[in-house]
Amino acid sequence: MKKFLLGVMVSAFLLSCNNEKKDEVAKAADSTTETSATDKKPASELLDLSAGESVKQSFEAFAKGDIDGMTASFDDNIRYTWSSGDSLIGKKAVADYYKDRLSLIDSVSVAEPIVLPVQVNESQSKYAPTGKWVLYWAMLNVKYKNGKKISFWMHNVNHFNDAGKVDFVGQYIDRGQIAAATAGMKK
Repeated sequence: MKKFLLGVMVSAFLLSCNNEKKDEVAKAADSTTETSATDKKPASELLDLSAGESVKQSFEAFAKGDIDGMTASFDDNIRYTWSSGDSLIGKKAVADYYKDRLSLIDSVSVAEPIVLPVQVNESQSKYAPTGKWVLYWAMLNVKYKNGKKISFWMHNVNHFNDAGKVDFVGQYIDRGQIAAATAGMKK
């Protein structure tokens, strides 16, 4: 009988421990749900690389001389700026500018692209709205029709509007070497 009572006591103890664990797991799940519902999104989040595919395709199209393909993901009212302070407003203005630039170029290639898509949930500046941004770096190798060749790193920041179109591009390049390579050529 002592063995039987000992067995019942051990079983009762083990069962009570098991129930406590279930209660702890249930409480932990409830508290996780409560904190997730009240937690706010982080200020910024990295997105999957596929979120930057349209920017990558835009530069691939440019290298092929396909300006319509280059501007396919652009909003009609895009603002395209350079680090020098120059800018263009509108998809047509950007397309016309690059068609003119391509008339000076014999060949262009894009190498070593780096794409970083980011979702900005909290703006840090009035110049950097919330939303999807794609940061893009690449080495451009350009041969002009006058025989001059240049290579340079380019960095673009691309903002997407709610319709999924690029509405802002900031391009950071050394335009001085481009001006030197194209000196005397039609603008």
